[in-house]
Amino acid sequence: MIQSLSFPVAALALAALALAGCKDQAASTQPPPSAPALAPAAPPAAPPAPAAPAVEPPAAPPAAPAASAATPRKLPLGVQGVAPAGVTVRVKGIELGSDATVLDVSISFANRITDSTMLALADTFLEDEGGARLHIKRPDGNRDITIREGQTLDGQLVFLGSVPVTARKLRLVFNDGNDGDNIVAPGLVMELPLQAGG
Repeated sequence: MIQSLSFPVAALALAALALAGCKDQAASTQPPPSAPALAPAAPPAAPPAPAAPAVEPPAAPPAAPAASAATPRKLPLGVQGVAPAGVTVRVKGIELGSDATVLDVSISFANRITDSTMLALADTFLEDEGGARLHIKRPDGNRDITIREGQTLDGQLVFLGSVPVTARKLRLVFNDGNDGDNIVAPGLVMELPLQAGG
């Protein structure tokens, strides 16, 4: 009985030694997991590279004010003009840019005698207080700004050039020199205030 018990004890001792050997091998395989820990060491080497671009941002702030200076100035307007030929023009806003001046408009036409009219057959422009004229940029698909009877055109009219910063008002002129009852191309002049009390 004692000998039969000693055999299993010896077998257990051998199994324990075998497990200890496996444990030693497992411990020897653990250094590779520590090898990936070297990879984060590379990113600390990378921060010196971003340090060089950090010198450039001081140059960027001077560019930012230049961009803000070029930003168009937008003003809401609520001006309406009516020509006896049946044209009604509402100017809802103006954008004063460095290269162009843009009006947000709604234009309607109602006349029982003719089925259409033109708002830019003759000279159409914005005029400042000094008499300088910004001529209209004629739309590609509607160069004379033709509007049909019963129709309303909503959109923007673009005038080439900038308005002086000191300007207090502008004149919007459609078909310069034409009478307001001209059903082919009615004349219309509107005053657009740019400053309070202008």
